[in-house]
Amino acid sequence: MSSNAADRAPRVGITDIPPELIAAILECLDIGSTRSYYSDLIRVTHSTSYLRQAATNAPNLWTSIEITDNPSSFELAKACLERSRAQAIDISIRMNRRLKSRLNGLLAMVNYTATRLRSLDMRVCLSDLHLEWLQINTCFQKLVTPHLKHLRVEIAIFHEFATSPHHTLPMPQVAGHLTSLSLNNLTPDLSHPHTVSSIKVLTLSSKWFWDWPYLTLIRALNASHSLEELTLMRTAAVPYGRRRSARSLPTIPTILLPKLRQFTIKNVENDFVALLLTNMVSPELEDVVIEQTEGLNAADHTLRFDWNQIPSFPGFHSVVSLHVDIRAAVVFHKDQFAVFLVNIFPNLETLYMPWRTGRELVQAWTSHWNLAETGSDTVGSVAAWRELRQLVLTGQDCVTCSWNCPHLLEDIFQLLQTRKKHDLPPLDLLRFDACESVKKWEGYRVARNRLRQLLSSPDAMDMVLLGGSEWCSQYRH
Repeated sequence: MSSNAADRAPRVGITDIPPELIAAILECLDIGSTRSYYSDLIRVTHSTSYLRQAATNAPNLWTSIEITDNPSSFELAKACLERSRAQAIDISIRMNRRLKSRLNGLLAMVNYTATRLRSLDMRVCLSDLHLEWLQINTCFQKLVTPHLKHLRVEIAIFHEFATSPHHTLPMPQVAGHLTSLSLNNLTPDLSHPHTVSSIKVLTLSSKWFWDWPYLTLIRALNASHSLEELTLMRTAAVPYGRRRSARSLPTIPTILLPKLRQFTIKNVENDFVALLLTNMVSPELEDVVIEQTEGLNAADHTLRFDWNQIPSFPGFHSVVSLHVDIRAAVVFHKDQFAVFLVNIFPNLETLYMPWRTGRELVQAWTSHWNLAETGSDTVGSVAAWRELRQLVLTGQDCVTCSWNCPHLLEDIFQLLQTRKKHDLPPLDLLRFDACESVKKWEGYRVARNRLRQLLSSPDAMDMVLLGGSEWCSQYRH
């Protein structure tokens, strides 16, 4: 188009754009956080009266409400409640200070908007446990939330002690559409089990799970017929109560989760992990994450769990991906734990581990399969991860290296050589971190080539070199 033609083209002013189109454009604002979203939105509406009118009359733009310790968040919440009209809304309450004087108002707002609630994220810190918890409990007992899909409640307590009791949270009424639930140190009220039957994503956090009490957790899981993702997290490194040995685990009902696909366990007591994994039936389970990294005073022999003493269990034959992160101070018998993983997840295809603990497990698996060959058993009679195709070791850095990179290459080589010795298929992907100076080690090229020869192809090895360390260049046998 020529410049003259461009000059003759009709010009469109902001008032010529339909309000509906302006609202659709404003909906595309990047909502990195609720506060920044509204800051940008209000800044735009202050540019012209027409833009302001178009925005304030578009209820879809004002459906996210966030209340914090900042007093200005209350004024913004009032504006959003008014402008969102009858639209479904998402409310987030995160308050750590000055809650006592505002709790009644917050709960009144939640109750007032209950029929419009699409999601409720309530994370507050209580100073008067008895009175303030009673107020929250009473509010939730009366809630009628026909459209609620996502619920998260996290109650912290000032000057909390290890013996602080769990509280039972009444589930909102008519919550048949609830698809995700996250509770921290709270037990869901199961007087009406159908309230959790539609949940697909469940996250439960506790100081320790034996204290839940654990039978309530079993009932909650068995009532969640639609569950697809389950996360259990221990929230405090507090001293444990009475421990249970592998042979004294209680008898519990079978936990049937027919649709479960992802299971994450973080810092849960070792004996409780064993209890769950040996009593769950989840034929669709594919991805498992186990993180045991919190210090639990393993110097006390009563906290050391004997993984090889667990009675027989069926295992999860559908699991193909395992993320495992442990520390020797938490899982003391790491060699037993390594064998337990092989037996309970026999058809694993992909294994992810952090560098710092992955080496210990790699050594344990190599020893296990070598002992099976020399002992009365053979590798063919024990689980050997015949389907394993990908091994990923990440998280190396110059601080944790300290001459370890050459040892890591040797440990991986021994594992792969053991697999080849027993006619197990080679890996299609081997990915691990090493400090860049490992290339200065005189044995680097030989070690690298040996690994490549044991993989399905030379391209199957992905060694990520990280800079900053000179340890490996100083390594000597």
